[in-house]
Amino acid sequence: MLAKVFNKGQVVIPALIRKKYNIKSGDKINIIAEDDGIKLIPEKQPKPIENLAGIFSKYVRKKATDKDINKITEDSFTESFKDEIY
Repeated sequence: MLAKVFNKGQVVIPALIRKKYNIKSGDKINIIAEDDGIKLIPEKQPKPIENLAGIFSKYVRKKATDKDINKITEDSFTESFKDEIY
C-alpha cells in the first residue's frame, strides 16, 4: 500500500490497517528504523476499567442480591458498634 507523506512528515495509515490493528485517533505508534525499511508498531494500550468489570465473577459461588448486600452491610455496621454499646 502506498501512502503520501505530507509537508510535516505526516503519513495517513489506511483505514483497513487501522481497523486490523485497532489503531484509534490519539494512539501512539513506535517507529523503528531497520536496514530494509521502517516498521510501525502500535503501542499496547492499557485496558479501560470497563473491560475489567466482572473479571472475578467466575470465582463467586453465587451472585449477591440487593437483599444479601443490605444484610451484610447492616451486620457489619452493627458489629462495629457492639463493643461501644455494651
